[in-house]
Formats: sequence, structure tokens, C-alpha cells
Amino acid sequence: MNKLAIAFVALAFVTVTAISQASNPQPARPKCNLTEATAPSVRGLRLGMSTQQLLALFPGSSKRREMKDAVEKAKAATGNEASYLAFDPATDGDAKQFGGVESVSAGVNKGRVIDLSIQYGGATWKDIDEWVAKLSEALKLQGPGDWTVGPNENPNKVLRCEGIEIEAAIQGGGSSIRMTNTEYFNGVLERAKAAEDKKRREIKP
Repeated sequence: MNKLAIAFVALAFVTVTAISQASNPQPARPKCNLTEATAPSVRGLRLGMSTQQLLALFPGSSKRREMKDAVEKAKAATGNEASYLAFDPATDGDAKQFGGVESVSAGVNKGRVIDLSIQYGGATWKDIDEWVAKLSEALKLQGPGDWTVGPNENPNKVLRCEGIEIEAAIQGGGSSIRMTNTEYFNGVLERAKAAEDKKRREIKP
């Protein structure tokens, strides 16, 4: 076989291989498939828990007038409205269970938690990846390589899953984790967009 024929065969082989690879792409990296039902629990807090279960973790909050008003508002909320409840674990809950936790905020919609933020103090982190690695190990989440840079000004990263998002952030001398039900918030955005579209359609120049 002459050199020209050999070169042609080699070129054909490379072309076939490239087409084969294009039609059979390599498997994507494992995707986070966590949903509200399978979201991790943090100090007994989790997405999807009922308002009653949430309040049971912070019995001391019932003594505060502002909390009573917030709870009543949450119970009275209808439709897609979300109410937010804020807790001071040091005085509202079990000091041992919430050791190192400075504050907790929970968004409640129709009697269940759809947004959860936990703020920690007492420990500093050299960078966001160190905090993400700690969370991934403790909560059995995917490693730092599967988290993407988030939108906030403070160093933060986000793990996007099937039905939830988990955001890790560091600021000052503390850190935080936030878990949200993306189906709920996407629904809110879609309804807001639909309302704006309707206004634009109905306006008469």
C-alpha cells in the first residue's frame, strides 16, 4: 500500500472516530438529583417540614409577640404568598442542638417550609471552597467541583439540584447555608412574568 493510500485510510479512520464520538458524547458529570423530599436535614431543620414541626424546634419563640404575629400571618397566608419567620437559637431553641448557630430564617408557604437559611458564627474559612467541602462532607452532598459561583457579593457557591438549590456563603467571621425549593420560586417568577406580559398586551398606546 503506497503512502497516499495509507494517509487516506488514516484520515478515514480519524473521521469515523470523530463522528462516532460526536454521536455518542461522553456521559455528563453526575447531576444532583435532590428534591424537597430528599433534601438534607441540618440540625433538625429541613425543607418541606410543617410550620408546627419548625416551631417545635424553637419553643422559646412563642413568648415573643412579634413571633406570634408572624405565625398568625403565616397561617392566614393564602395562594402563593410566603411568610418568613426568624429565630434566635440561643434563646428560642436548644442551645446544645444549635451550638454555633447564630440565626435561622424560614420561609413558609401553605404550612410548609420552602426556604431555609442558617447562619453560623465562631469559625472562619480561608475561602468558600473550604466551607463547601465541610458542608459536602457533613451533609453527604456532591463535592466543590459540582458547585457553581453564586450571584451574591459575598463569596458564595450554589449546588443546583432537581428540585432545590443549596447555597453556601462566607462573610466576615461566619458562614451560612441556604436551601430553597426551586419549584416554588420558579413558579413565582413565571406568574410574575405572565402578569407583566398581560399588562403589556392590554396597554393601549
